[in-house]
Parts: sequence; structure tokens; C-alpha cells
Amino acid sequence: MSDPIELLERRVRAVTTGERGTSGLHFFCQIGGRYDDKGITTLQVSGSGWALLSWRAVEEADMYNFQFDQDEIERFYQMLLDYPFWRANPARRSRRDGEVNVHLRLSDQIAGTCNGIQFWTGDVDEFATLRELMINVGQLIDHLSDGEIPLVDFSSKSIPA
Repeated sequence: MSDPIELLERRVRAVTTGERGTSGLHFFCQIGGRYDDKGITTLQVSGSGWALLSWRAVEEADMYNFQFDQDEIERFYQMLLDYPFWRANPARRSRRDGEVNVHLRLSDQIAGTCNGIQFWTGDVDEFATLRELMINVGQLIDHLSDGEIPLVDFSSKSIPA
């Protein structure tokens, strides 16, 4: 029996090579928490190409939804394959001053496989894959929200917040 991470990676690779469609895949990303002055940003991308982006802080909230075309959804899954967060293994630890929490999860709802990680912004100094993925996810969020959502700058070293 194959490891669930290997199964997900094979599934994503099959999408990027055109062997399989994206039906059943689901990506989830949450950045922040109630303690964060930038609020909570959530991006969800379904295999059907629908993307839901939301942001909330205190008494403000914004929500956006988009339908990616086939080329865009394939590029999105290629980005995940280029920066396989599921291979990173940040240590479970407490928050350090000013850090922001990030959750990433990818699931194949048809096969019943899922992999997710939780990390703090300071962990990207140790895991270049997480830094690069989050830079790209941040650019996507910025584009989809027309720059309206305040984001963590994942490109700087030792980012607390």
C-alpha cells in the first residue's frame, strides 16, 4: 500500500501531465488567526476550478469567488507540485513573538486521501518550499482581491508577522 503523501503527489502529477482531471481535489489555505492584526485569510480551490477567498478581522469581512479556467487550474496544481508543502515537516511548537499561523491542506475527496500541515511564519526560514509556495499563494490572493487583503510578506527572512 502506498503512503498517502505519495498518493496525493501522484494524483497532482497526473493532473499536470493531463492523465487525470482535477475533479475531487481540494486545496485549503488559512493564514492568520484572531490574535493577528491582519485578520484571517482563507483560500479554497476545488477541483472543479472554483476558488473561494475570504478575509475577516474584528468587524470587517470580504469574500470573493472565482471560476478558474482549465489552464489556470492546471497551473495552480503545477505550483503545488513545484512547492510540495506536504514534504515539509515543521516542528510543532508555540507561537513566537508576532508570528502568524498558517494551515495548508490538500485532499483528494474521491480517493479519500488528505495531507495537511500547520506552521508559523518563522518556519519558512527553515523550509524554502513553504516560503516559495506562500509567496506564490500570496500573489494569487493579492491578484484575486485586487490588493484589498492585507498579507504577510513571506519573501523577507525571519518574518515574525
